Amino acid sequence: MSRNGELDSLKAKEQEAFRQKQAAYQRYDEAKKLTNSAYINMQSAWNDRCSAREVMNSEYAAMQASNSNYREVWAEYSRIRDGNNTRIQQLRSDSDHEHRMMQDCFERASFAYTSGDKAEASSLSAEGRSHKERRDSINAEVSSLCYEIRSAKMNAESRAPKTDGSAFRSAKSAFNEAKSCHESAQAEFNRLKAERDRLKAEFDTAQKRFLQYKEEFQKRLAEVKAKNQQERDRILDKAGITGAERADAKIVKKADGTIQVYHGGFGPGDGFGHGHTAIDQSGVITYDRDAFESHGAQNYTDHEARSLEPDKPHDTRSTNPGARKTNGGWTPIQKGTIFDENDSFDVTFREGLGNNDGQTLISDGHVSRKNFDQYHNHYGNNDKRRFPNEPDRIEDSSKHRNDHYYNGPGH
Repeated sequence: MSRNGELDSLKAKEQEAFRQKQAAYQRYDEAKKLTNSAYINMQSAWNDRCSAREVMNSEYAAMQASNSNYREVWAEYSRIRDGNNTRIQQLRSDSDHEHRMMQDCFERASFAYTSGDKAEASSLSAEGRSHKERRDSINAEVSSLCYEIRSAKMNAESRAPKTDGSAFRSAKSAFNEAKSCHESAQAEFNRLKAERDRLKAEFDTAQKRFLQYKEEFQKRLAEVKAKNQQERDRILDKAGITGAERADAKIVKKADGTIQVYHGGFGPGDGFGHGHTAIDQSGVITYDRDAFESHGAQNYTDHEARSLEPDKPHDTRSTNPGARKTNGGWTPIQKGTIFDENDSFDVTFREGLGNNDGQTLISDGHVSRKNFDQYHNHYGNNDKRRFPNEPDRIEDSSKHRNDHYYNGPGH
């Protein structure tokens, strides 16, 4: 395919868009890696924060449990203390009363004894001793209640010492530090994520632009290929190239406008044993040789009117029709079907060009070029200038009247 400036420009745009897309992807990919790393750090900081919070909560629960036990134990002590103190106050009042009554009895007993009333003195003395016993008994109960208070306090102090909140405060400090680290990591992650998303948008835009240029190039390329294929098919059709030979045929357009078609043989185009068809500027086939056929003047389409110079081999003659005059030629070999009222006939034929206009070469069936060249009927007006002694029609001439290679309608 020849160079196409429009295709080159579109391809250059596509390649530049691809380069920009790849650069944008590299930036996005790097940002994505940094974001993923920051996410891992943030998650690690979050895990540390969660662990620190669990420790803090555990310490807080322990402190609260300790406070609850403290309050419960000291509340029991307070209940005992307050109840006993109330009782003690009452008992001390009773004790003071009994003490005064004892003193009064003993004083009166002493006065009665001094006065000589011994019986009264004995009675008052007995009453005083009775008040003393009650006083002592009350004082003993007071002592017992005071001891109970002291015992309850000692028990409370041993069971519920004052709560120590230092472990909770330390755990809370560690949690606050872990929280701060996590918030910093989260802020860094959010920053990198925003940058990653921005670069992703840039990449998407570059990708879209690349795909647009790629689509434009591919569309135009397909159009150019289709146009070139149409031109190739036209030339191959003109040259009569059919079947498998079309795929590897090589077409060479000369500067003077002539076209050389190489086909068949081994390998692509002009490989060993290739065939050769030449088409002049007006589209007339001037040289036509099948693959593996011999070189020679017989391959020129006007060979019946051409005489070779005897001192030059045939392969030194140019197949460039621009360098020589042609007297006539033939269309490419064509294959078709002729229909009459009762039947149809497959035929292979060529029609005359130039001086051969009005003449036809035809044979029965769809045959190869080699068989067709060797076995065909020739129809048309005879050139009386060249063959004055032959009949007016070629098919009646001495050379062709016994040809029986075409048996269809009109033979």
